[in-house]
Amino acid sequence: MRCADRPGLRRWGLLPAAVLVLAALAAGCSSSKPAYCTDASQLKTSVQDLGNITVNVNDLSSVETAVNKVQSDATKFASDAKSAYPSQTTALKNSVSGLESAVKSAKATPSVTTVAAVVSSVSQVKTAASNLQSAVKGACQ
Repeated sequence: MRCADRPGLRRWGLLPAAVLVLAALAAGCSSSKPAYCTDASQLKTSVQDLGNITVNVNDLSSVETAVNKVQSDATKFASDAKSAYPSQTTALKNSVSGLESAVKSAKATPSVTTVAAVVSSVSQVKTAASNLQSAVKGACQ
């Protein structure tokens, strides 16, 4: 009697092939993205939110809140990915620090000049964040 004539053996003969196919599918479904990709996405959102705020000399609280969110997200990203993107995370950290200083200065002495410094600093943060997003794009797609 041939193996093909024995239905039980035929089923067992297909089992290794089925296991290999399922293993390959499972491997294809697993995420190979680095853990910092989620942090990068959150940072991108917080920077976009910061960029959407109208800077007002009489009310800097919304800017301050957005800066705090960007700072928090940047810190989280940097702690997870600074070894992979040291120059970009340093540039972002420095630009956020400059923005924090500009906001404090504008709150202490509100004027057109200090608010202009806040607007300029927001632009620098957006540029640094954009450079960072470009750097991680390949790893996080």
